[in-house]
Amino acid sequence: MRKTRIIAFLWVLWLVLPMPAQEAVETQVMNYAEKYSGTKDADKRIRLANEFFAFLQQTDYLEELVVFPADAHIDSVDVNVYYYIAEWNYGEGKYSRTTEYCLRAAQACTEHVDENSKGDVYSLLGAAYFRLGEFDKAADALHVCYEIDSKSGDYDQLSSTLNNIAGIFVAAGKPQEAEKYILEAIAANSLTQNKARRAVLFGTASEMYHAMGDEKQSLTYARRALDIERQRGDSAKIGVRLSQVANAELGLSHTEEAQRALEEAMPLLEAAGNKHSLGICMNQMGDIHAAQNKDEEALEYYREAAALFFTQEDMYNEAHAREGMYRMLKQTAPDEAMLHLERAKQLRDSVYQKQTSETISRYNAIYHNDLLQKEAEESERHRQVILFIVCALLAFLVLLGISAWTTYLKSERTKQDYEQNIHTLQNQFNEINRLYQNSSFEWIKNKDGLTEDDHAYIEKLTQIIDEEVEKGNLDLKSVTDRLHTTEQTLRRRLYKMLGLTPMDFFTRVRMEKAKYLLLNFRDMTIADVSEKCGYTMVTNFSRAFTRFYNVNPSEVKSKNQQPIERQHNKRRRKRLNDDQ
Repeated sequence: MRKTRIIAFLWVLWLVLPMPAQEAVETQVMNYAEKYSGTKDADKRIRLANEFFAFLQQTDYLEELVVFPADAHIDSVDVNVYYYIAEWNYGEGKYSRTTEYCLRAAQACTEHVDENSKGDVYSLLGAAYFRLGEFDKAADALHVCYEIDSKSGDYDQLSSTLNNIAGIFVAAGKPQEAEKYILEAIAANSLTQNKARRAVLFGTASEMYHAMGDEKQSLTYARRALDIERQRGDSAKIGVRLSQVANAELGLSHTEEAQRALEEAMPLLEAAGNKHSLGICMNQMGDIHAAQNKDEEALEYYREAAALFFTQEDMYNEAHAREGMYRMLKQTAPDEAMLHLERAKQLRDSVYQKQTSETISRYNAIYHNDLLQKEAEESERHRQVILFIVCALLAFLVLLGISAWTTYLKSERTKQDYEQNIHTLQNQFNEINRLYQNSSFEWIKNKDGLTEDDHAYIEKLTQIIDEEVEKGNLDLKSVTDRLHTTEQTLRRRLYKMLGLTPMDFFTRVRMEKAKYLLLNFRDMTIADVSEKCGYTMVTNFSRAFTRFYNVNPSEVKSKNQQPIERQHNKRRRKRLNDDQ
């Protein structure tokens, strides 16, 4: 959300206002929420909004004040106010309230509200629905985020949304479906410097592989996430990562290692006020003590976890705690045990209703339809290129025949001159390709960890891509067929070597060639460059080039300068897995 600093008299007002007691903050926030919702006059709403944000600043919730001028559009004011009310409730574990105010913010997301703010709202809405176990609604909200982030070209935001989607599939019991999303998220994050997000992605990957039964991979990712948090010195996040390490250790039957990790994690989480992750640790400790036949200790941990998750309306984790209490009490207190079992069954039914499975599948189809649509567009462009080439070739053959006949009639010397010109042009074209091939690998040469085989593989792959672009037939299947490999193998090897997906690498090769031609062959028009890079429409080429380098082709050509590196805007956004 856009923030501006308050003018001097509001700073004075902030300094003289008394600091509210902690227990009164929730009452004050909800009083503002009720008063704002009931105010119809736009000028009064803006004044009330500024008063609300001054209060949040006073409680140290905001680093900077949000202040709206008198002429601010009321839709933008509504989105900010309702978003922060929702975000505050999310932090307090009030997920039903969070969804209520996120939906109000969503209603205010008109054309007067920027796309980033809209993405923030739907991201938080997805997170709240996720916590409530309403995975179908979470998926719908995150699909809006995915569409916004895909258009924005912001790899940090895109990696966050993909991570959130992966989290939904893990919680819905479909970890295999989550793998493609989390790997794509990690690849997108590798193009940024956001290490905090990297730790979150590794944490999600750990949970996903744990759910898949691959505990070694789960432990590897959990430790990588923990290493990042220890380097950053974030004690609250260290506690979360220790919980994930314990999860993987338990899967490997390393009970002692898991217990040590949890004993270190729980005080950190309690000090940070992270009740949700603390409750998860309590469930894990309950599982450990239950396995050690320490029923009383296990029961105590399960009781505390159930109480925490009940207040947070987290049905998924409360059900785990209730089932644990049932197992500990079924011999000694069967009546109470049956109550907990019935409660657990009700919670499971709510979480895993049939509609959830159907909607998750629908969302997966939506995601893949987006990919299929892009592939269809690419195929149509390729078809047009092929048709153009065929027509051009026929025309060329006709002209060549006429020219050859005329040349023959005129003189043998003219024929030799013509052939020499053709030879010269071909040599020039070959020289362009040779120089481009030499320059296109500059960005890879200094990359650490690549072997000679890796460089040879990348060089061969780049050559194939360039040839397929020239033929107007660039697609993933044609490339893998020529490499005599599978799409999955290519995807895994590219990610291991460069942290890129195949489509990202294809785009990189085409953009590198475009940049080289623009900078080194001044007589080539932008249309010529567009055609050499496999684009039939100059507008599509210009849009792709500008999105990749953050500068349009005509500027590069006119100024004869290197395109500046891509920049990524940062924005504040609640993530499904920020605290797990």
